[in-house]
Amino acid sequence: MLSRRQRGFTLVEALAALALMLAGLAGAGLALARSLQHERESGNRRAALRLAASLADELRALDREAFESLEPDAPALMAWIASVTAALPAGSTARVEDDGGTPPGYLIFIEWPVAGAGLQRLVLPVTT
Repeated sequence: MLSRRQRGFTLVEALAALALMLAGLAGAGLALARSLQHERESGNRRAALRLAASLADELRALDREAFESLEPDAPALMAWIASVTAALPAGSTARVEDDGGTPPGYLIFIEWPVAGAGLQRLVLPVTT
């Protein structure tokens, strides 16, 4: 006949094992949530860089006078800004400025909100 101690686990041992397992699962859940947040931010950075690079290619194709004649509300720029705000989280902004340098160039600015960290900014200088 088996003694009482050899038959199985006590309630205290089972609760301790359950508490350890729950702590491990909670840690894994937090790691997964943080991983998803980093992946989302990485996707936003990739989208911003892709959009800025596509505009940079278009700006390089324009001559200086053509860009200077573009108003801030020109259809081409408005369409690009709309594509930025559609691809990035709500509250994203985009603009293009003349850098005033020699050789002439532009600065492309894209900003988007990051949860708990304020704004992330991408500045892409473009020389023509």
